[in-house]
Amino acid sequence: MKKLLKNERGSAIIEFVSMVPLVLLLMMILWQFLVAGYAVIITQSAANEAAKVYSVTKDSTEAKHAAEKIINSAKATLKLSGDNVINSSGSRNFEAKVKVDMTLKFLPKKFLGAVPPITFEKSISGRTVE
Repeated sequence: MKKLLKNERGSAIIEFVSMVPLVLLLMMILWQFLVAGYAVIITQSAANEAAKVYSVTKDSTEAKHAAEKIINSAKATLKLSGDNVINSSGSRNFEAKVKVDMTLKFLPKKFLGAVPPITFEKSISGRTVE
């Protein structure tokens, strides 16, 4: 019996199999952080595009459509939350805000019910061209 307990044959495969779930979990967490970084970049790009369009056209609807086009390029990861707001104080200065909801991909809805999205907002200030 002591001879069987001292035999280490097959222990490497057991260690490998026990580490696979941990490595997969870490890869999923890393992937979600990469998706979140991508979402922040896309949201900033949408705010920049809305500000650029508004500065030239002074049309908030057209600026909103420009931001929606950028957000929709992120496929199912991002959705616009609420209204894109162009705050104009009547002068040439304005502020464009884009608010989005990011869905988490690796949290199972089956166990948690509804997975709440992460909401964040980016804004940019600018001046209209006259």
